[in-house]
Order: sequence, then C-alpha cells, then structure tokens
Amino acid sequence: MGDILSAGIGTRGSFVQISCVPDATFEAEIDALITANTKVVGKLVQFTWANNYEVTSPADGAIPDGEIIGYRKTTSASGASYKLDVRIFHYMDQNSAHHTPVGVYTLEYSGTIALQDSVIINGTDYRYVDDGTTGGWGAVIAKDSTNSKVDVLF
Repeated sequence: MGDILSAGIGTRGSFVQISCVPDATFEAEIDALITANTKVVGKLVQFTWANNYEVTSPADGAIPDGEIIGYRKTTSASGASYKLDVRIFHYMDQNSAHHTPVGVYTLEYSGTIALQDSVIINGTDYRYVDDGTTGGWGAVIAKDSTNSKVDVLF
C-alpha cells in the first residue's frame, strides 16, 4: 500500500468553516502579501480572542487554529479590511485545553462571560450559559452584549 499523499487524496473530512476578520497587524500583512503578489489563501491563522471572530498571523512555533481558504476586501465607515473564509481545525479554551472544533452554536448568556471562556449552564431554567471557569466546555468566539448572546465554538 502506497503513501496516502503520493496517491493524491489530500485534505478530506468535515471541517468547521467560518468568516473571520484580521487584527490590524495581520491586515497590514495581508496588504503586503497582495502587493507582493503572494498568495493569501493557504496562510495559517490563530485566534486573537481580543475581538469577535478575529484572527492573526501566528508566531513561529505556535499551534495554528485554521487556514484561510478564501478572502475578500471589505469597506466600511471604519475603513477597509478583509473578510476571511477560514477552515478551523483547532482552538484553545481559557484553561489552555486544546480542542478540535465540530461547530459554532449561538446561546443566550447571563452573568459575566468573555471571549475564549468555556461555558456552563447558568440558572435552573437551563436556557443560559456563563463562564465555565475550570469546568466548562467550548470557547466563546463572539459576544453580543446588546442581545445577551454568544457564539460558542464547540
């Protein structure tokens, strides 16, 4: 039986694909890549956990969280940026536990919760989540404080 890569099979399976935004540093790097006519697709990324769905260019030796599979330039009142289509294959929660994602789920929250927090049930009506501290699961990837909802990467 031959080597799988030599058979040309390549990447396969079910992956979580989400839209992300670059942080300011990574945005400048993408601008430079485009100016230099260098590929952006295929670049590995890491979550910043500073803003909703935000990624950056990982440091040498870091564990990547995903790969850019597509991108487009965006413009808004706050300026130009990019919408990055990212295939996610790793994330780390607030307790430095590493996980393989299977999806993103929107839940209501009560209490104090932040990006990268794992979640637990909060209250006896079983509708809300809160910061899981050392005993939760998943990681909050986006928080809407106006509507008390979080997107949790599980």
